[in-house]
Amino acid sequence: MSAENSRRGTPPYISPTTFHHLIEQLQKNLPDRIDRSYLDELHSGSTSTQIMSALRYLNLADSLNKPTHHLKLLIASSGEERTKRFKDIANSAYSFILNNGSVDLQTATYAQLEELFHDHCGVDGDVRRKCIKFFTSLSQDADIPLSPHVTKKVRMARGNNTTRLPARKTSSRNAKTMEVPQQILKVPEHTELLGKLLDKFPDYEIEWTNEQKTKWLEGFIQFMQKIYPDNRK
Repeated sequence: MSAENSRRGTPPYISPTTFHHLIEQLQKNLPDRIDRSYLDELHSGSTSTQIMSALRYLNLADSLNKPTHHLKLLIASSGEERTKRFKDIANSAYSFILNNGSVDLQTATYAQLEELFHDHCGVDGDVRRKCIKFFTSLSQDADIPLSPHVTKKVRMARGNNTTRLPARKTSSRNAKTMEVPQQILKVPEHTELLGKLLDKFPDYEIEWTNEQKTKWLEGFIQFMQKIYPDNRK
């Protein structure tokens, strides 16, 4: 791991949806400090910790978790100006990728990206997968072109993960377990169009609260029923 990235810590591996939602909330009312007392109102404890770490890595919060000038510029921007802000953030946080002369990001494979995250940040396994997912999302926000070998792999992994859902439980007043309808989980053969549609749907995150998981599951079922109405009973 390079000395620079060792000091910065682990790259963000929060859900891109969580990050975008946070930016929206900060636009409405930016606190003096983005700490656990603020974040726990929106997320579970573990997610709050990951968010604070992500903001520091991206230089959007300082060591005391106070918003930086970069964050204030980001939430005040829109349109092309926001894209430029995201690009500045990406170039600073991911210089080990974006300024790496040995890898052409427009033709690189997913494995090459995995190697960069391992060699420079020391991350592997599921954390590395989430790091890459966040990086590709930020690159999209920043209008930074990435290899189709990378983006396709991220979309396919997302689609495969999305269909593996846990059983849903009813409210505490009823202890019975309700299984997700199998017709909904039997997704037809993966296509490029399906991958693009699933890419628009937020990922399921294990660290979510039960309420967030329930809302996600209900939304996903409705989403799949609209795409494949013949799968309904």
